Amino acid sequence: MRGAATLKDLDHYLRAIWLECCGHMSRFSIGGWKGAEIAKSENVEGVFKPGITLTHIYDFGTSSETLIRYVKAREGKPTTPHPIALMARNVQPQAICIECKRPAVWLCMECVIEDEMWGFLCQEHVKSHPHEEYGAPIRIVNSPRLGMCGYEGPADPPY
Repeated sequence: MRGAATLKDLDHYLRAIWLECCGHMSRFSIGGWKGAEIAKSENVEGVFKPGITLTHIYDFGTSSETLIRYVKAREGKPTTPHPIALMARNVQPQAICIECKRPAVWLCMECVIEDEMWGFLCQEHVKSHPHEEYGAPIRIVNSPRLGMCGYEGPADPPY
């Protein structure tokens, strides 16, 4: 991120690539839910310091919490005209089919809601899975919002 970028820029970016489902409220703080809230108008150069970890909370009902840690300042020309450039991303956790233990690509929401289990399904077993109360299974995506609220997956990268 550019130092002049604001936490509002970061909030917009996190929503676009990882979180947005229904326009929920969000906040930044140091120390989680009970920590001191930091205004989204703050510039990142004034907030991020070595040893500081910010908590971004999206949706105050079925919340998703993202820890954001300052790693190091990069000097040089910006790599994009936008305030944020994605330089690294988490590895998507592996999901295993509940039927055959092979890699899964689908999630049954009825299993999640009614059976209180992650109903991951492979390409083969999604065809014969009997649940349909909550619609067809959804494709697994790399997001902490998977299976929450109205989340259907990340938008096209905003930058």
